[in-house]
Amino acid sequence: MRLPRLSVLLLLCALPTACGPVPPELEPDAGDVPASPPDGGTVEPPTTPDAGMPGEDAGTAAPSCGDGTCAADEGCGSCAQDCGACCTNAGGLSCGGNGIGGSPDVLYRCDGTRYVPHETCSGACVVLPAGTPDRCPLGAPPASLVTRLSVTPYVEGSCQSTTWAGWPYAAKRCTYSAGGRTAAVTVANPSAEKVARWIVDASALIPRLRALQQSAPAQWEEGLGAMAQQVLLQSSRIFPLEGGILENMGSGWVNYPFLGGVTQGCSSGCFCRINSLHRTTYCAWRAAKAGEAEADCLQRVGTSGHAKWSDQCLANHVNAWEQDWNEHFRALAWDASKGVAARCPTASSCTPSEVVAAVRSAYGP
Repeated sequence: MRLPRLSVLLLLCALPTACGPVPPELEPDAGDVPASPPDGGTVEPPTTPDAGMPGEDAGTAAPSCGDGTCAADEGCGSCAQDCGACCTNAGGLSCGGNGIGGSPDVLYRCDGTRYVPHETCSGACVVLPAGTPDRCPLGAPPASLVTRLSVTPYVEGSCQSTTWAGWPYAAKRCTYSAGGRTAAVTVANPSAEKVARWIVDASALIPRLRALQQSAPAQWEEGLGAMAQQVLLQSSRIFPLEGGILENMGSGWVNYPFLGGVTQGCSSGCFCRINSLHRTTYCAWRAAKAGEAEADCLQRVGTSGHAKWSDQCLANHVNAWEQDWNEHFRALAWDASKGVAARCPTASSCTPSEVVAAVRSAYGP
């Protein structure tokens, strides 16, 4: 049998004579020479599929990873490109490209071993904060939710279109009366449908409520309605850019001056409209889901006072205006989810109606 040229050269170089460097085209690759075993044992000779001798026509089969088919000899560990990334969180949902490869227009589901295609989205899949299942873009929000939110904000008595420094979209300058008093305010009030989309998106952060979307849709809509009711009670969908908000907190009507969504002159109790989020809840959310240390967040938005927190409140409202999500709604839903989980610790510990009651309680009266 004639030895291949590479074997002859390697054999000659083993002799006690000078041997120059092996030409680059003959350098052995990882498949030519077996590596030494880590335990010092012997190396078994390589075999080929047809047991032919090296150098004969048999050769080895070309790898198939990357051909789009998960072959029997491939898996999530050896060929995630074809077989999907490995996972253990059965039922978990993740967008393609969100750490698992795949198409960004496809939502993948973990089957307990690997991610497999679950749904092809109508647009780019929506990546949600860590710990929350990703999803396809939202369709139209439930009509019942939009209807519940469609109460005209009481400040919109007589309004004119205007602009406001720091707000890149159209605003309204409104004059109105309440409790025998008159005030004027510039507002950036989101539509009922926009708020409905923010609520549906945020509801995904309450696992017990999210589970009802398929299993008990009527109760799911009730839970969304409880979230909407909190918005209406807190702000009537009003985001005051600048001006007076007339409110009766129990001791008569008072004209509260607002700037950037937060009451001017506030100290520690500075709540950001439109869902009256407190800065401590916002920073706890950032620490849990956005990787920002809570202390760093509080230093950035201030532990008290108006200015820094007002700047953040306004910036978040700007960022959410053309999106189906609002970070303030997500933060409040994440905080509410802890109260819901305390009352319904497992998926089977509460009926759908009890889940709705837990959501209503977590969001307050």
